[in-house]
Amino acid sequence: MRATLRTLLGVTLAVGGVVVAVEPAMAAGPCSVNTTRTTTGGFVVKTSCSKPNAFIDGYGSTTGDANREALLLRQFQVNGGPLCSGSLGRGAVGGFEVKLSCSSPNSFVDAYGTTLSDAAREARLLKEIAPGRHCSHSLVRAIAGGYEVKGSCSKPTVFFSGVGSTVTQATENARLSSGVG
Repeated sequence: MRATLRTLLGVTLAVGGVVVAVEPAMAAGPCSVNTTRTTTGGFVVKTSCSKPNAFIDGYGSTTGDANREALLLRQFQVNGGPLCSGSLGRGAVGGFEVKLSCSSPNSFVDAYGTTLSDAAREARLLKEIAPGRHCSHSLVRAIAGGYEVKGSCSKPTVFFSGVGSTVTQATENARLSSGVG
């Protein structure tokens, strides 16, 4: 049955004229950790990568989380996104804020999280859903039962918000409510 289904599906695709072009993944050079340092709420891991050359700072609550965020930003770049690097980590209402600076096109992303790792992840995910747009969180505030996060995207302008019992929940809900991506 499975062989017949595969054959029928293959014939249907061939008869239907569906052609799927798959491009090979861009080969990227390796990355190395240059330095680690402390920042409010955690650590910054500075990496240098080759082919194409890039210097990427990852933020996280632990050095492992910060290193992973730097490498995920690198993976995003290699897969066609802009080059982004963490540029600021600081305390915010109920948690932390991380700012990413991106090039080609130039943009900044601000995002919040209960932990520094959560904020770094949300900044990256916010950029990944709309790589050619400027999307950012603009406000986090305490409300009855938790927190509210507001944000916006440009081209076209879209405003979004989310609430949750933690800053991370509010941030995730805001990103998901953006309708972008």
